[in-house]
Amino acid sequence: MKKTTYLIAIFIAFQNLSFGQFTAIPDTNFEQALITFGYDSNGTPDGQILTSEANAATGALSFVGQGIMDLTGIEAFINIDGLNMSYNPINVAVDLSANTLLTYVNFEECNDLPGLTLTNLTSLLNINIYGTAVSTLDVSTNTALTDFNARNGSLTSLDLSANSSIVSVNVRSCLPLASLDMRNGNNANVTSFDSTFDTNLLCIFVDDSSEPNLATWAIDGGSNFVESEAECSTLSVASHHEIVFDLYPNPATDVINITSKSQNGSIEIYNITGKQVLSKNLGLGKNTVNVTQLKSGVYLARLVSDSNVETKKLIIN
Repeated sequence: MKKTTYLIAIFIAFQNLSFGQFTAIPDTNFEQALITFGYDSNGTPDGQILTSEANAATGALSFVGQGIMDLTGIEAFINIDGLNMSYNPINVAVDLSANTLLTYVNFEECNDLPGLTLTNLTSLLNINIYGTAVSTLDVSTNTALTDFNARNGSLTSLDLSANSSIVSVNVRSCLPLASLDMRNGNNANVTSFDSTFDTNLLCIFVDDSSEPNLATWAIDGGSNFVESEAECSTLSVASHHEIVFDLYPNPATDVINITSKSQNGSIEIYNITGKQVLSKNLGLGKNTVNVTQLKSGVYLARLVSDSNVETKKLIIN
């Protein structure tokens, strides 16, 4: 009896040891990509990869447009220095905190990506979450970060105050963005900055609002450079102004109507890539704009008067 119990214990221990040698890869497309590119020697998708093979991978993983929905298992690739997963329908939050050698991550147009953890990636230089569903992102430990791109994304706030090496920021058309902190001591060295069409972004916090380099930053007409929360609060109270334009119907098919309270106004319509596709001057009262030349999709309508700029999302059916 004791011998049998002893053999069973050995068997269980062996099974646990064997299991510990593998890393689960639940997404078949992710595992197939690992097989195709030579990271999984098994050759047949079986829901796992040898942990030793994942640990041995170096350089960058680049699996663009492979239909991957879940990156579970990426945590075992501890020695990779780059990750490009753009154009994949990833719909499970990704945790890269174990991948401490990463210098860049690219999730461009992973439209359903709901979350991303980049904690303690102190070598990370470049983050691209263009067009994702990520609404919050902590980059406070990414102290080497130089380039950040969340254009057409879903961020509600962005704090770059700990990123003193940042030189490029693109949050253009990030419509939910309502808070952006750039008080990192490096404003004078930023070579590229774009927050245009961020209509909810009233305040951009900077080190010094008189810094000459800020004149090169492209910002939305409703945004302001401020140095403190108190200054932003003052602007917030003052920003409650009369609505000058009324645009309808929206969604539209053939025409849009714009009622203007301004004698001199204009409308500029941009597609989702930021290209201007239509412009027209507007007069006082009702204006009709023909939009039959526009393809079905989502656009941004920028309405400008002498004293006001409004940006609205416009849907064409």
